[in-house]
Amino acid sequence: MSALRFIGIPAFLLLLEAAVPAWRDAAPVSRAPVFFLPMAAEAMNRPGGFRHVVEAYQADRGAELKLPGPDRTSLTLFYFEWDQVQAGPMMDIIGHTPEHCNTAAGFTLKSLDPDRIFETPDHDPLVFDASTFTDPAGRGVHVFKAAWMQGHGSRSIREGEHRRLRLGNSFIRGRGAARVIECGVTGAADQAHAWRIFQQQVLQGLVWQSP
Repeated sequence: MSALRFIGIPAFLLLLEAAVPAWRDAAPVSRAPVFFLPMAAEAMNRPGGFRHVVEAYQADRGAELKLPGPDRTSLTLFYFEWDQVQAGPMMDIIGHTPEHCNTAAGFTLKSLDPDRIFETPDHDPLVFDASTFTDPAGRGVHVFKAAWMQGHGSRSIREGEHRRLRLGNSFIRGRGAARVIECGVTGAADQAHAWRIFQQQVLQGLVWQSP
């Protein structure tokens, strides 16, 4: 009897491991509203060197935009779209934290700051991870990044750093479109100033559509 129990437990665990992905795959595609950023449309269709970043992210489309801001500020915007992804513990839209990418590019991390929230009427708020850097030229850069999935809303880009969150996400069902927005604001007086500029120059242009 004990031998059968010993054989049964590993078999049960293997069955459970195989069953969870199948259970998630059976989830219907979300019909919740989806947002897009019209200002990025032309850049997403433009051939060029940014394609390797889109492929590394495994996104369907993406763009990098350099934008002038008020008060001698400037914005560097990254925007990615996925037509359909599956909710799960290790998604392409999470795990790429600004400090990993920016420090590799020569930036110095100064602080990880409290999240910023952008409210949109009749839709779930967008939650932005916030951080502050100094660029190689010594200028202050405030970075805001959000990962969002249709039907699930904002997702923490740091989920992969916490085992408890990864385990919990293993049991989330869902398929749908996804978006990532990341923007660095250079030359702002402080983070509050940078956040206002980002909202005015970029986030006010978001458009929501029903599928």
